Amino acid sequence: MADSTKSESTSRTLEHGLDVLMCFLKNHRELSLTEIARTVGRNTTSTYRLIQTLAEKGFLARNPENRKYFLGMTVKMLGELVDDKEELRLAAHPYLVKVHREFNENVSVYIYHNFKRLCIDRIESTHPLRQTVLVGEELPLTLGGGGTALLAFLPPKVQAAVMKSEPGISPEKLREIRKKGYAVSYDEMGQGSVGIGVPIFDKNGRVLAALNLSGPTNRLTDDVVTRGVARLQEIAAQVTSELAS
Repeated sequence: MADSTKSESTSRTLEHGLDVLMCFLKNHRELSLTEIARTVGRNTTSTYRLIQTLAEKGFLARNPENRKYFLGMTVKMLGELVDDKEELRLAAHPYLVKVHREFNENVSVYIYHNFKRLCIDRIESTHPLRQTVLVGEELPLTLGGGGTALLAFLPPKVQAAVMKSEPGISPEKLREIRKKGYAVSYDEMGQGSVGIGVPIFDKNGRVLAALNLSGPTNRLTDDVVTRGVARLQEIAAQVTSELAS
């Protein structure tokens, strides 16, 4: 009972903290303590405590001249992460359309997120037999062509942490993927499934994402897989070039 009450209290505090940040969405660049408290409907004492916590984490900062608060660097950095993801998605999407037209199989873009791979864009096959993945869904990095192609080019410390929490792939396999520059998986995301993964890099050679083409073995034959690898590698290079320009 005590744990439940504590959890509910923590949840409410988080909600109130988010309410404070939401105040700045109404075209307010700076707000005083009194203005924030009035907007969120709380007293100034409790609001001040929330503001102090948010300021400690960099979500808010204070103007020393007028003593008003404004959004801090943490919000800016988070916003840049969102912008980068959207820029990547917009650059890759037209190519996903072309691959989908050519192969009529599932085509996706995955990025690294919290020791998983996160789907940020996807076009599904029109065939009745297909695997469904939702945009915003997280999947293992250690399974599937898209996951292992991304994992193979992540920093070694991240690889070690992922493999510790999700066994299923060896360092030797990752070295093999890095050497080839792509990954092909069989039966890892379901019996009879095939997945092709090719990394997308930034201009400095750091991995940004992985392109993924997937479908059943009866359609993704060896010849189709070979064509798919070449096509995804071509697209990955084009996306890298566009993002660098």
